[in-house]
Amino acid sequence: MLKFNLHSRFHVPLKIAGVYLVAAILWILYSDDLLLLWTQDPEQVQSVQTAKGLLGATVITVGLFFLMKREMALSAATTGHLRKNRQELLDILDAMPVGIVLTDGTAIEYMNINFSERFGYGLDEIPTREQWFLLAYPDPVYRRDLVGAWFEEVDGARKNRMPIPAVETMITCKDGKVRQAIVNTQIINDQIVIIYTDITERELMRNELIKIQKLESIGVLAGGIAHDFNNILTGIMGSITHARTLMVPEHDATQPLMAAEKATKRAAELTRQLLTFASGGEPVKKIVAVQPLVEEAVTLMLRGTNVRGEIQVDGDVQAIEADEGQLTQVLHNVIINAVQAMESGGILRVRIENHRLDTNVPDLPNGDYVQITVTDEGDGIPPEILERVFEPYFTTKELGSGLGLASAYSIMTRHDGQIRIESAVSGGTVCTLLLPATELPLSLPPASLTKTHHVRQEERQYPILVMDDEAIIRDMTTTMLKYLGYEVHACEDGETAVQLYKEALAEGTRYGAVLMDLTVPGGLGGLETSRRILALDQDACLVVSSGYSHDPIMADCRAYGFAGVLPKPYTMADLDQTLTSVMTTRTAF
Repeated sequence: MLKFNLHSRFHVPLKIAGVYLVAAILWILYSDDLLLLWTQDPEQVQSVQTAKGLLGATVITVGLFFLMKREMALSAATTGHLRKNRQELLDILDAMPVGIVLTDGTAIEYMNINFSERFGYGLDEIPTREQWFLLAYPDPVYRRDLVGAWFEEVDGARKNRMPIPAVETMITCKDGKVRQAIVNTQIINDQIVIIYTDITERELMRNELIKIQKLESIGVLAGGIAHDFNNILTGIMGSITHARTLMVPEHDATQPLMAAEKATKRAAELTRQLLTFASGGEPVKKIVAVQPLVEEAVTLMLRGTNVRGEIQVDGDVQAIEADEGQLTQVLHNVIINAVQAMESGGILRVRIENHRLDTNVPDLPNGDYVQITVTDEGDGIPPEILERVFEPYFTTKELGSGLGLASAYSIMTRHDGQIRIESAVSGGTVCTLLLPATELPLSLPPASLTKTHHVRQEERQYPILVMDDEAIIRDMTTTMLKYLGYEVHACEDGETAVQLYKEALAEGTRYGAVLMDLTVPGGLGGLETSRRILALDQDACLVVSSGYSHDPIMADCRAYGFAGVLPKPYTMADLDQTLTSVMTTRTAF
């Protein structure tokens, strides 16, 4: 459009000038002949020629005047139009979402707004290309390699008219931050146009996506490990607890077996923590006491450090309903952060107390809570960092993942609780955990549970069906159930379990309970098996068991038709308690 308008503006004056020129030539060539045709009187001819000369001069002068006036107006309009178009072009460059620099090869003549906003420099601060290189690439080795290669490409492009390839660079901004950018260079006549595309946020998102993909991979791996490892631990733990019941308490092997059982439980907790870290999931809650969990976590996490722990328990602390593995993970994350804050050593103070909420606290209803307060003597956390401590992947540690406190926050939220962190620079940090208290009684310890298997003998007249694809678990569970006084049938997959249940119903009886594994590779698992059995007998007493402790079915088994849940690994006491509980609370046969 601009080209067409300018062409029209120059074309019209040329036409007018051409008309004037033709008229002048015709006047000069034929005016005397016309005059002689009009008169032959010499005096009249001289007078008319004099008047003709004056008239010609006047016409030419007037014509030149109007032509000059029009040309000046056209020149002013054209200049204004060019100025307007230049400003529009600059506005377009300023609106571009990339940084743009124009240089003649030495001086920087222009930079757009995006460039100044991204990197913080104004034109007065980097008047030359060399000054920009010094500020943007302060590392001399990096600057030498990068700038040297760029000059070679520019020289080659000028000689061979070949495009200059884009290069990815790390640019140091005025505030000291480093941004990642792709630099494209174009040569237009004698001008060099450099375009900076900031990809810092894109690369951060890409890195976060890679982290998420890694976590998903870890989650799949952790699930497989949890299932297989917990199956092995179930066999070990069940055999140990069974062995303990076969000997008198005074036997020399009692203490080693108890130590082995405790170590097996620790191994199971580590598996649960790995699964929680990798894939989260709903907590599998039970009634637990807070003090033993805190004491064990403090002892474990302070072992081998120069930090001393002090635990204060105020009064008779209420129990809570929680997933022990997930809550232990929260305590570990909080304590390890406190220990890392006290590089020169110090005292880690932990206080456990009942707490009543009678005022509105964000995201928490009023009621009874158990409060755990962890106080360190570290340097404290600056305010700008404190407000971001629960953000996933945010970390100030070189080797940190930024997932510790983020996962702790998620776990506390799923427990209907809260985690708060308060800190002042050089004043230490206080982390407060609030968990809803419960009036429900604590589960009896395993040592007591093993003595309860003779109660309610009338419930043991019905056989128990065990479905598990692992032979070692089937054999161990069968042995423990027989010791507890049950008749037991066992099978390795869901199809066989459904068939056995059909046969039992056809014979006019039923199973007292069906203990089934949730996951059967290549076969019918617990969920589909439960649906088929419930279709045969809506009063069937089904118990789900799995090493995938964070499966939604394990968290809310009743929503899927199960009467109870038995996480792997389990002891004989766990098995006895679960069966006794579901069989005494179900409707009468």
